[in-house]
Amino acid sequence: MFEIEFTEPSHAACECCGAPSTRLTRFVTRNGDAFAIYRAVLTHGPRHPRAEMIVGLGDWDEAASPEDRVAFIFQLWSDDSEYKVGIIGPEQTAWPQGMLGRLLTREEALRHPWLQHVFDLSDHIVAHDAILTDYLDHRPGSAPSSL
Repeated sequence: MFEIEFTEPSHAACECCGAPSTRLTRFVTRNGDAFAIYRAVLTHGPRHPRAEMIVGLGDWDEAASPEDRVAFIFQLWSDDSEYKVGIIGPEQTAWPQGMLGRLLTREEALRHPWLQHVFDLSDHIVAHDAILTDYLDHRPGSAPSSL
């Protein structure tokens, strides 16, 4: 079973359009062991209807390095009846290489044996991350009050 450790969101302006943006960082355990870190950017403007997400999976031991992990990049959105996940590649996002692991191309991600973990985790995220689901469902109060 997944458990999410919630941290306080940060707020900034979107680099491409200046709209208010919320950034989330979440730590995930599975059966009590470190499992993943995910990040999300939620931009509150008409040009950004989807959450931009990245999740790092792999070895989270203190001695591990980013080379021991891989990062899946995806978009998450709602069509009013269900949540949807779209795997994308590094060329379609501003997520940098970093501590979450090597960024997988879309083709690598779609063939990766851990892809199902991403889908399982995204189901858990939309069931438990209220800030994210408020954004996806366009509920009032999901936008930052000020920057």
